[in-house]
Amino acid sequence: MALKVDYKDAMFDGDRKYRITANGDGTSKIADETDYTQEGDPFGANDINATNAAVNRLNHTTSVTLTTAGWTGSAAPYVQTVTVEGATEDMEAILVSALDEDAGVDAQKVYAKAFGIISSGVASLGDGTATFKVYKKPATDCIVGLKGV
Repeated sequence: MALKVDYKDAMFDGDRKYRITANGDGTSKIADETDYTQEGDPFGANDINATNAAVNRLNHTTSVTLTTAGWTGSAAPYVQTVTVEGATEDMEAILVSALDEDAGVDAQKVYAKAFGIISSGVASLGDGTATFKVYKKPATDCIVGLKGV
């Protein structure tokens, strides 16, 4: 989803002009009578909600488990497609490590090897999916993060 990036401010020369008209019920109506040299764009709830959703998505990381049994193909590149709720083709996710911060040295070594294989491959998003291609199959399951999904 592309956010609107060509908003324009209303522009006018001189002072703003308003016409105040009395209504029959004792209230008044105010009409803008300013001579504008450029009409401005409205910015409303839909705009700020879309902007905030995009910012929130940039800061969010979705965990994805790539299993050793999930890699398909008899020769490189090996492919694995997994379900990723909310993923769309137009997202540009960033692959990040999802290593547990309390992982011991041995777990770090095993993870680094598997993640290195995955991160040197290619990842792409589809509608509700992520597809990974690698040139060597990781020997262990690996949980990775997709930042921006």
